[in-house]
Amino acid sequence: MRHYLCPILLSVILFSCHKSNNGPSNDPGNGGSRGPTGDSSSRPADSFPWKVVNTNAGSAADIWFTSASKGFIAGENALYQSLDSGKTWSKIPNTAPGTDSSMFNLFFVNDTYGYAQGFSRIQVTKDGGNTWSLQTLPTGAAYNIYFTSPSTGYYSDRSNGVYKSTDTGKTWKQTFKSSKSGQLAYAVNFLNPDNGFILCEDGVLSKTADGAASWQQVQQNIYTPAGPASQFNSLQFIDNLTGLYACDRGVLKTTDGGLSWQRLYPPGGNINVLKFFNADTGYYKSDYVIYKTVNGGKAWTVTYRTKTMTGENILTGMSFFQDKIGWAVEGNGTVLRIDQP
Repeated sequence: MRHYLCPILLSVILFSCHKSNNGPSNDPGNGGSRGPTGDSSSRPADSFPWKVVNTNAGSAADIWFTSASKGFIAGENALYQSLDSGKTWSKIPNTAPGTDSSMFNLFFVNDTYGYAQGFSRIQVTKDGGNTWSLQTLPTGAAYNIYFTSPSTGYYSDRSNGVYKSTDTGKTWKQTFKSSKSGQLAYAVNFLNPDNGFILCEDGVLSKTADGAASWQQVQQNIYTPAGPASQFNSLQFIDNLTGLYACDRGVLKTTDGGLSWQRLYPPGGNINVLKFFNADTGYYKSDYVIYKTVNGGKAWTVTYRTKTMTGENILTGMSFFQDKIGWAVEGNGTVLRIDQP
């Protein structure tokens, strides 16, 4: 989400507080025996290897690169493409479905199949982003999207749970929903087409070993959100035992398959994005800061901090290609790149 007052950014602020400025609490969690412990990693030292490559990419909601040169931005009422590693951007024709259907999440399975997701519709490309087709979702409060193959994927809806498609997003069927009522954020992550996890904002982690045909509860009371509204949270399991969850409480980590969680140092925000390359090395993007760890979260380095902590400068997306090059984007259209992350 790019410009702070652009329709797509404002709608997401109001809808899910992905971009709101509500500061996180310092409370480490719910205090339960199974919840995350207090801060355990050292405070960060600053280093800024990210470089600005473009300052006029328009209002930006998300960014994704499929090669070292080719990338995409979900922007205000349209999708944009770069063919020179983010230096310049051009609007992709016929990707402006209207102000009520702006796209704010991107997900590519490979360099051919990709998805852009909004509240009630998605756009699908089957030719590497050259052309996109618009498809309607069965619900109107879509939160995030995750595909395990070109045809099989999931999206979560804050009001209706998690849905699955096996036909490249043409049709969807509900596969998971929390027993708790109200608006909830669902973070979805799969190790492979069969084995996946959902960590819901109700603090419950569930897993599947059969491609979402059935779900088993792993743990509950993992955390309590710092604020009253849903945030944009992300979940990444490195293997069956090691997983990380980024939320407004910061980064939580498990090494026993989700039975217990430890809270790491970085304070949380409203748009929380994780990208770990392995169990040791990874990045965490909060609202205005990008952190890096090389020891599994024991210590963190601040690798980028926005010039000002205002809505239009909020970091809205982060993407890496083959662990060799990374990009991030601010809501105001500032595109960043890091080489050899």
